[in-house]
Amino acid sequence: MRRFFVYFVLQCKRAARILPHTLLITALLCAAAALAGTLISTGRANDEANQIAVVAVVGDETNPYVRIGVDALETFDSSREEIKFRFMDEQTALRELRAGRVSAMMYLPDDFVEALCRGEVHPIRFLTPEGTAGLDTLLSAELADAVAKLMTETQNAQYGAQMYAMDYLPEVDPYEVDNELVDRYFAMVLSRHRLFSVQTVGLADALSFAGYYFCGLVVAFLLLTGMSAVPLMSARTAELERTLRARGFGAPGQVAGEFAAYYLLMLLLSLAAGAAGWFLLRRSGLAIPELADSAPAALVPALAALVLCFAAMQFFLYELAPGALSGALAQFLCAAVQAYVCGCFYPYSFFPETLQRLGAALPAGAAMRYLSARLRGTSGQVSALLAWALAFLLLSAAVRAWRCRR
Repeated sequence: MRRFFVYFVLQCKRAARILPHTLLITALLCAAAALAGTLISTGRANDEANQIAVVAVVGDETNPYVRIGVDALETFDSSREEIKFRFMDEQTALRELRAGRVSAMMYLPDDFVEALCRGEVHPIRFLTPEGTAGLDTLLSAELADAVAKLMTETQNAQYGAQMYAMDYLPEVDPYEVDNELVDRYFAMVLSRHRLFSVQTVGLADALSFAGYYFCGLVVAFLLLTGMSAVPLMSARTAELERTLRARGFGAPGQVAGEFAAYYLLMLLLSLAAGAAGWFLLRRSGLAIPELADSAPAALVPALAALVLCFAAMQFFLYELAPGALSGALAQFLCAAVQAYVCGCFYPYSFFPETLQRLGAALPAGAAMRYLSARLRGTSGQVSALLAWALAFLLLSAAVRAWRCRR
């Protein structure tokens, strides 16, 4: 045990000498993560799925019935959250449509309302840009089709009720029946939002957009931190390892002492990066609903478990590739592949089912599930992270023993 503590202290001194270098690399990784988070949030804000579609209306704006109908949709109808209507002349509407500043153009004939009063329905032209299939265009086209069917069926029912009242209900005023039926139709249409409810469940694991990508960026950052320890891990020599083994300090003790120092170094860097990230997050005003009522200290145990798993994995990779260039390349490739497959950049539902199962079985996948659970307020499956860490340490000891014997 005394040999272990002496060796551990010596490894900590070696790690302390490269601390400025690792802090610089960690700062660069933090800047890259902050830039990625900014780009993702900006892309989310500019996503067409979050924007209101604008439809140009070409028609008689002075007609009170047309004006009342459009104003009703933009004020108290639920469509106001998805579509805005703007009156324009035909030339302006076509120009805005070609420029992509409006999603569609709706052309109302000048005698549209008068024709309705006569029991006629003049066709409404609805134009969209050729070859477009955006969400706003699809939504506008779907709404236009629904409105056209609604108007046609309403007119049929309206005049059908009048004719029925004239033929079979002589004691009833057919125009009162007509007005009552139209009022009921309008009441049903304008209250259609009561037929359904909208619930945003998030991207994956019931997390919000910001919460999910917070987990993804944290896991990706921890995966890449292993590259900062290249000077420490590549300075080891096989001669020293064999000499220590010959003097009775075998591979398990060597791995335990070196990994303990390496874990402390990675944990220190992660805590420093976490403190800086938390400060920048609060100053930026970016809202993460899952962290609204959380204190920074609440995530420290979760961070320690994540660092333990990834530090053991990185240590094992350095055992397989002890050289500086080969070690850095192995760390980068492992981090990039796992970050992509396990959903750090894209939600894992984006991938085929086979890749989803593969990503869930990898250490980064276990880390994503664990951190997501902690953000949701549950304990999470930390046993998977501990199992991966133990497996990597045992494999590291086996590789070290094989290399010493060789």
